Amino acid sequence: MRPDARRISEADPRFTPHTSRLFGAGRVQCRGSRIVRRSRTVNVEQVERIQQSHIYTVNIDTAKRHDIAPLPMPNETLHANRLGGSTQAPPASYVPRSLDTLNVELAIAQETRDKLVRAVQLVFDGVRQTGVIGSGPVKKTVQGVILAAQTCSTHSMFRAMSEERPFDPSLGDHSLTVCMLAMIMGQALGYDSTQLKDLATGALLHDTGLLQLPPHLFHTVAPLSVKDRATFCLHPPIGSIMIESQPDFSQAVCRIVAEHHVTPDGRGYPPEISADSTAETSRIVMIADRYDELRIEFCGLRPLSSHAAIQQLLQEAEIGHLDSPLVSLFIKQVGIYPVYSIVELNTKERGMITAINPATLQQPIVSLAYDEAGNPYRNPLTVDLSAQNQPFTRSIKRVIPAESWEAIRAA
Repeated sequence: MRPDARRISEADPRFTPHTSRLFGAGRVQCRGSRIVRRSRTVNVEQVERIQQSHIYTVNIDTAKRHDIAPLPMPNETLHANRLGGSTQAPPASYVPRSLDTLNVELAIAQETRDKLVRAVQLVFDGVRQTGVIGSGPVKKTVQGVILAAQTCSTHSMFRAMSEERPFDPSLGDHSLTVCMLAMIMGQALGYDSTQLKDLATGALLHDTGLLQLPPHLFHTVAPLSVKDRATFCLHPPIGSIMIESQPDFSQAVCRIVAEHHVTPDGRGYPPEISADSTAETSRIVMIADRYDELRIEFCGLRPLSSHAAIQQLLQEAEIGHLDSPLVSLFIKQVGIYPVYSIVELNTKERGMITAINPATLQQPIVSLAYDEAGNPYRNPLTVDLSAQNQPFTRSIKRVIPAESWEAIRAA
């Protein structure tokens, strides 16, 4: 676990060195040591953070004073991650699912998530109090996660797990989300029951080493001292030692906990583990961990939308910080615009994503609820953005935050 890399230099092990994000204004371009400023002033501290983090372009919303992800994603980014340019047509037999059906599935997924959160909290409370990982409660919780992943729809569970929420200092909420996101990828890879169990267990326990460290290490955005940095970097080996002491856990689980911060580009930790030797399951958990970090209010930092977080994963995969094929796999499962996302089109119509097109991820299927004047349609209008014949085609202009959508519906 590391907080969102927006306010600290690459010297801090809690943050990925490549993806530091900042709160400021204007548009900044970095060419080597040269910084080009546009629109608004960027102070010296921000410039230093940009240079240290190897950021080349940062887009800033000058009204809201935070960085934003451009829409749509650049084609070069999609092609670099094997996510664009496919000629495969969407399934001809696809029947759009009703909003009622999607809402029922989401309600079931949310109820399931709430039950699992309580089970995980009991596991983590025991670890925090005793310093020992109880294999019995962990196995029972993992069984519940696997059952939920296999019975709930991928999109409803992804939505339930990745909804914006405040940071939970117990780490239970985060660990459950990472576990479920890892399960989505494991199932897509065709893992057998033993592999899924090991993946789910390692993902659930990936941050247990942090429970043995002083809480201030992950409760603050202030730069850590040299001593604190060294201590924070111990949480993977501490967690793996705790797991090794329990004979009921496999070596595969231990590897996930030990390796989930070892990046493909060799810039992670612990340094004694070679980037070329990490397990696929460890790299899966790293991606799930990173996605959730971007989505939660860690230390009061503004969480990113699902779309912006997914773009961040793609950018990190491009520079070698994350496993590119696995990032692509993850996005193919959940979409660039995940189901349940609320969007506004270039026509000013608004609606909800109801399905993704695997061959054209930037052109999902949308159920439009409001016309260009803001008036509700009598019946939702279903539009497949990948199958339009008229001269002027619809496209997604922006993602609407959930709170803004609720305000629109209440008006």
